[in-house]
Amino acid sequence: MSSVFSTSLLPTDVDESDTLYVTDRDLNVVYSNEEWARFATSNTGAALLGGRAPVNLLDNFVGRQCDHWQHIYRLLREGRLPHHQERMDCSSPDERRIYQLRVTPRRDESGEVAWFIHHNVRVDGKLEVVDRVAGQLDQLKHPRALSREFHDRIVDRQIRVPSFEIASHFEPLEEIGGDLVWHREYPNGTCDLIQADVMGHGADAGAMAAKMAVILDELAAVDLRPAETVAALNSAMRRIIPDGEVMFATGLCLRFEENRDRVICCDFGHESPIFSRSGAIEVKNGLPVGLVERNNPWLETTLDLLEHGTRFLVFSDGIIEQFNSDGAMFGVRGLSRAFRAAIDLPVEQMLDRIIAKLRAFQGSALAKDDQTLLAIEFNGQPMTRKD
Repeated sequence: MSSVFSTSLLPTDVDESDTLYVTDRDLNVVYSNEEWARFATSNTGAALLGGRAPVNLLDNFVGRQCDHWQHIYRLLREGRLPHHQERMDCSSPDERRIYQLRVTPRRDESGEVAWFIHHNVRVDGKLEVVDRVAGQLDQLKHPRALSREFHDRIVDRQIRVPSFEIASHFEPLEEIGGDLVWHREYPNGTCDLIQADVMGHGADAGAMAAKMAVILDELAAVDLRPAETVAALNSAMRRIIPDGEVMFATGLCLRFEENRDRVICCDFGHESPIFSRSGAIEVKNGLPVGLVERNNPWLETTLDLLEHGTRFLVFSDGIIEQFNSDGAMFGVRGLSRAFRAAIDLPVEQMLDRIIAKLRAFQGSALAKDDQTLLAIEFNGQPMTRKD
């Protein structure tokens, strides 16, 4: 990307390729990249590209919208906001385009705001995130070359969530599996955890799980709700799945908040969690990702842990669809029984006991799919009663 304005006016550490536009402290535009220039030109904002005189960003707003942004920039100048992020609908008549605009103030040596750095990230529609990670995705075109080290990064075994304890078990059917365990902790103490199951197993499924992890890493830079993350992941997968091929993934996107006895859950075609108090519960369920284009949002369910229980299980279908030598299936009922029988043990031991019950049930029968099980316990301060 090239700048429309002089880059000599920019702070030295600004990455021009990743910055949409920059204003000075008075909101005069001092830099924009080509993407923003194209957008301004095609959306009656060509005047913002300016001539010799500085162009003020607020000239693009009127009425309440102008008042809103004046208030935001005032809070940023005063240090009452470290940054501001806002969802922006910039749709055209023939395409729905949703962005997240992120504004970050930069201060000079005296501590005064000198610049406002503006990043804009597309979160649906064509989803430019795929273009930004094209190199990493290209490395995964040949699934047989997928390294075990890379897959170990996909199946996150070191999940740290403030106010929660999480134990995990993962056992792929082959050397590389298609189950995904991904998590990210954000500066505000919020954490997102995704457990997903790609259709099939083996190297092909593992390659898609790896691509999903790459895309999620990129999406984590944007402040998205769980349902927005799932929608963006779906759009990205639709772009990378070859025409004529069927590939999809089910899963749960869970959001944890430090010292909050609740979990926000977005289910995309997956088995719902099993809770220590309520057992197997129904949550709002959406389509798997990668299956079809979809404009309607995925839904979120807020799960009150005081109501449902301080412990719960998240799992792939390889756990509940395990058969024994008589042809019986372990099922949600078998998993729930094993959970209840081990409920008084510490979380790690409880997980081991549940897996031992599964193996005893399985006996000499072969596994048929990748198996992932997460045991999660809330141990934050607000809890007032114990299960």
